[in-house]
Amino acid sequence: MNWRRGLLSCGMNLLAAVPLICLLAARDAQYMKDREKHSEDKERLWVDSSGAVSTAPTRIVQARDEQTVTFSPCELWPHYPPQVSVVQLGNLPAFVLSQWNVVCPPKWSIAGRLGIGENGVFSNNVELKYRLDVAFCLLIAVQWFLIGSFPLIWPKRWWGEPGAFITATNFVAACIAIIPVLDGLARLPAVIASFAWLWWFGLLLWIPIHRAWQSTVGGLRRLSN
Repeated sequence: MNWRRGLLSCGMNLLAAVPLICLLAARDAQYMKDREKHSEDKERLWVDSSGAVSTAPTRIVQARDEQTVTFSPCELWPHYPPQVSVVQLGNLPAFVLSQWNVVCPPKWSIAGRLGIGENGVFSNNVELKYRLDVAFCLLIAVQWFLIGSFPLIWPKRWWGEPGAFITATNFVAACIAIIPVLDGLARLPAVIASFAWLWWFGLLLWIPIHRAWQSTVGGLRRLSN
């Protein structure tokens, strides 16, 4: 166990993810304030042309040919900001467990356990969103401490180890995503990080299978001798 490497990996990835999470939380809070203000403006009193004050909301309801259309946000294809894609694709294991910033998270996820249901990320409950952000950051910290402390391989070059390569990619993507003019370009290193995660999962499955095969072959050779 290389705990120093684990702490370094944990710190670098938190440094890349936490500012983007805080930025998105601030945007969501501002969006909720604007939406509440807009709804209050719709329900305020208005003065008609005769000068009389009316308590009716500022909308017109047509009695005839009125149709009600209902839809679920789960049926729509959501459009995520580049910052969300960078954090999600750069921290796939933590993202899968938490389902952070997913519109309709499954019940088994941390987001589902916290009660973020059909409205998902657009929920008005700021406290639930804050709890999910904190839980996601904790998962990121644990994830990268373990990955950094227990590298799957020890190549000659640092970028030959998938954990180190993903960390560098996350840092580059976060630096681009924090710049408003260039944030769209951050999706490219985020996609590269997602493919690197496939590389990491492949090694995670291959190494124990390879070692078990070698142990079996070695045991058969000793028996034959």
